[in-house]
Amino acid sequence: MRLIDLNPCWVGHGGEGVTDTATGAAIPRREQVAIDFDCPCGCGSRCCIEFANPLDGGPPTRTDDHTWTRTGDTFETLTLTPSIQRVGGCGWHGHITNGEAA
Repeated sequence: MRLIDLNPCWVGHGGEGVTDTATGAAIPRREQVAIDFDCPCGCGSRCCIEFANPLDGGPPTRTDDHTWTRTGDTFETLTLTPSIQRVGGCGWHGHITNGEAA
């Protein structure tokens, strides 16, 4: 199944009115730090995958192990590693490789 058929959208982070809960410091707006798409299993849920290497060239927005390495810069060329395992809900486990979800 093509990723483009799963209604993907790039996800941003921060911006006006968004602050760090620990410090109160403003979090600047960033773009394309993650991707959100319909779950390939057809359950109706959305999957949000945060990048270890965001398209904007900045650092990851998370500091834990819940990020995926991205290659490709369009929905048609995107590859994410490692595999994706949805925890809870449908439990879909699969890959995004060269714009294909399987």
